[in-house]
Amino acid sequence: MQAVLINRYGNAQSVFKTSEVDKPTIKPDEVLVGIKASSVNPIECKMRSGYGRKIFTKKRGFEFPVILGNDVCGVIEAVGSKVTEFKVGDEVFTAPEVSGQGSYCEYRAIKAKYCVTKPSNLSYEEAATIPYVALTTWASLVTKAKLGPDSSRGKRVLVHGGSGGIGSFAIQLLKAWGAEVITTCSTGKVEKVKALGADIVIDYCTQDFTKLIDNCDVVFDTVGGDVEQKSLRVLKKNGKSYYVTLVFPALANIDQSGIFRGAIQSISAFLGKKKTFKKQGVNYGWGMFKSNKEALTVVKNLIEEGKVKPAVGKTFPLAQLADAHTYAESGKGFGKIAIAIR
Repeated sequence: MQAVLINRYGNAQSVFKTSEVDKPTIKPDEVLVGIKASSVNPIECKMRSGYGRKIFTKKRGFEFPVILGNDVCGVIEAVGSKVTEFKVGDEVFTAPEVSGQGSYCEYRAIKAKYCVTKPSNLSYEEAATIPYVALTTWASLVTKAKLGPDSSRGKRVLVHGGSGGIGSFAIQLLKAWGAEVITTCSTGKVEKVKALGADIVIDYCTQDFTKLIDNCDVVFDTVGGDVEQKSLRVLKKNGKSYYVTLVFPALANIDQSGIFRGAIQSISAFLGKKKTFKKQGVNYGWGMFKSNKEALTVVKNLIEEGKVKPAVGKTFPLAQLADAHTYAESGKGFGKIAIAIR
């Protein structure tokens, strides 16, 4: 099969190479997916540069060559002997747990327990932009911040970075569940973010969110930096509010200090932050991607009901993957970048 892979870490234009590699074989609990589309997530751009290499290499069981890519949308071409839920020809989408090679290629062997039938009203490219951002959002807002379809109505939620892939999805999910959603973005993206359904859109280039809002139940931070301390000013101090961030030092600590020492440093940093926030009546958490079939099924249903739509800013063919990563890192895009594969 054709794949776009890396043999070293570095910038997109210098490390991505198209190559012929063996088509994967499947285990009894796996399906072989002929990949029609994938997408670009910020984590893949970081991984390409070497971020998280010690953890991700351990999960893969090898280092180079590496095929990156988390999202998958395509057609099942073979099923393992223990798989009963799917058959050859079924259309599925997923972001499986990191194991083995990724999705910037024509075929991927995936455990059936991670796969969900593709939303019937989306193209392959549209569907491929959903799983990773949806499951990262779910792990942050549902698992950590205790929001959900029955507990979001009337809650006031601030989403930092509403024009990104995760932010654009989070806005729609929260609105579908009845929350009041406030978000931040740059000047040129305000109108597009408003179209996602946010109740209040704050232009961080010209406005200070701490002077415009308060009394938030949840802050979901996809940006980091000084946003963290500023967010404390707008959260309720009642012991029930949550600040959940996607920007935390765990992988960087492990890269620098090794798995054991890095893990200790990260645990210490987490507990310190948690204690600081708790003193001010706010719960603190890190949001991390976790594959979740039940969550992705809920999202699929919301998509088919028209309550959530993919925010696809641009589509590149697999052969132009380096250009897609370069564009993603430029910060010029809106929503997600899709990768058309077959």
